[in-house]
Amino acid sequence: MNLRSTVAATAALAVGGLTLVAAPAQADLVTQCEGHGGDVTLPTPLAVPAGANCFLDGTTVQGDVTVGEGANLHIVGGEIEGDVEVGADGYFDSADSTIGGEVANTGSYGTHLEETDGAGVSAIPVEGFDDGFVFVVDSELASVEAEAGALYMAGSRIDDGVSATDVRYADVVDSVLRGDLTVTGSEGGGILCDSEVIGAVSYSGGAGPVAVGAGEQDGFCSSVNYVDGDLSVAGVSGGAYIDNNIVGGSLVAADNSPTAEIGDDNRVRGGTEVEEVALSTSDAGVEGWFEAHERDLADEVEELRGETVDEATEAGPAF
Repeated sequence: MNLRSTVAATAALAVGGLTLVAAPAQADLVTQCEGHGGDVTLPTPLAVPAGANCFLDGTTVQGDVTVGEGANLHIVGGEIEGDVEVGADGYFDSADSTIGGEVANTGSYGTHLEETDGAGVSAIPVEGFDDGFVFVVDSELASVEAEAGALYMAGSRIDDGVSATDVRYADVVDSVLRGDLTVTGSEGGGILCDSEVIGAVSYSGGAGPVAVGAGEQDGFCSSVNYVDGDLSVAGVSGGAYIDNNIVGGSLVAADNSPTAEIGDDNRVRGGTEVEEVALSTSDAGVEGWFEAHERDLADEVEELRGETVDEATEAGPAF
């Protein structure tokens, strides 16, 4: 279900797609985008006005990009050389593109990166807008840091690790992280599945379920996780399942309620410090929970992408 709030569009003063925005010391030329743009190079920053829709196909932006409150931007086969700032209730969607700077979500409704390279991504809440998502598919990013909403990654490579704090859930599937995976206070737990972490993995506090490598039913988590450093699951409520992992450091499970369930197929090089556990793995119900995360986000992205392209096309050329 699409829970996006309704945001009234605001008008922007534009002449030929360009507007002058006053700065303290000088006036900067900014390209406004409300509509669709093609295979051109913009030697300016770009801004999508509040409530507007912008669709860029093959466009290069030689500057920063700002997505206004309640606005949508979809770029395919393009390049953004600067940073991307997504405002409250805004949506940013990048496919088969390159982003030279950082993608910063400040209370945004969502960010979808598919076959996108280069960006570091952050998501922080703002008052009244704290339940968005970061959905990363088949991308190579510098880092991911989420402090709000949902985080789901699949088929991706992250150079400097992943951090998730107070999120709805944090799922990492079939991905490579060169750095730590740290999940703290997740409302709906998270999964680490078919992945490699060249660093430590830590889940602490929050609710569950948390599943680290557990599964192997009907192709779900069909191969092992590899964790180069320590693997720790502590203080999690709602269920924790740990199985089918190769751990280069120590395995620690403590203060989980109910007690964490540790399977027989963990191979741990360092020490093992676990509670008394039942030797089992997550059942089909738990696996279905995580599979629903990806399915729901994919449906949401399909709807938002279609809305953005349709309304931008109807609005006509942006510049």
